[in-house]
Amino acid sequence: MAKKLVGVMRDHPNMTSKGVEAELRKYGIKPSKMQIFRVKNKALNEIKGAHAESYSKLPSYAELLRNNNPNSICKIHYDRPNLLIEPKFLRIFISFRAQKLGFLEGCRPFVGFDGCFLKGPFGGVLLTAVALDANNSIFPIAFAVTECKNKDTWRWFFYYFQEFFGPLDNNIPLTFMSDRQKGLNLAYEEIFFDATSRHCCRHICCNFKSQFPGILLRSFFWKVAKSYDVVGYNKAMASIKDINIAAWRYLDKILKSS
Repeated sequence: MAKKLVGVMRDHPNMTSKGVEAELRKYGIKPSKMQIFRVKNKALNEIKGAHAESYSKLPSYAELLRNNNPNSICKIHYDRPNLLIEPKFLRIFISFRAQKLGFLEGCRPFVGFDGCFLKGPFGGVLLTAVALDANNSIFPIAFAVTECKNKDTWRWFFYYFQEFFGPLDNNIPLTFMSDRQKGLNLAYEEIFFDATSRHCCRHICCNFKSQFPGILLRSFFWKVAKSYDVVGYNKAMASIKDINIAAWRYLDKILKSS
């Protein structure tokens, strides 16, 4: 059945399950849902190659990257408890020379770090580092695929980030922004001794409004977050204190450190 689909799916790789079923019915086949799922995956593997096999090509990709894009970085980490076991892919860190130059020559020393879960047969997490360019647009500067998101993987990410980007001119300290992940904060403190941290206000606001709902409190929260001086900050915080002292205590504890 898969062989009958290869030609069609080569031209229509995003064919839905209903499309697969309709195509098979042309040959007098009435497939079950499980058969449709298996046939579709088998046809895609025939066209694109098996997902698992693509991991074996990573060393070749890293070598090509170093040869054709010099001064870039591509580090692959394998899990191999002993020499009798075949190495198993665990993590990869990539940053291109153009990303490094763009950050060092065209962005402020402000970097946001975050991670998201990957869909697919093997899962994993995508860790990213992004900066802001002169137009206040997001400028990706490094990324990694790891097995999970914790202190160990972030420490590994920061190690190669520091190795590749090095200290900034005039030893200007970096400012990091995150969503207050405990593992991330603990990891960067071990690698970047001079860096300062800031927390993403959108994430703080989501937690804040779940505990202290109300449009008025939320509007004053953003006045606090967008304050450019101490006077504006204290004025907005005082307004929150007048409305709900518990909300004020919650924010005061977070915002003084971020």
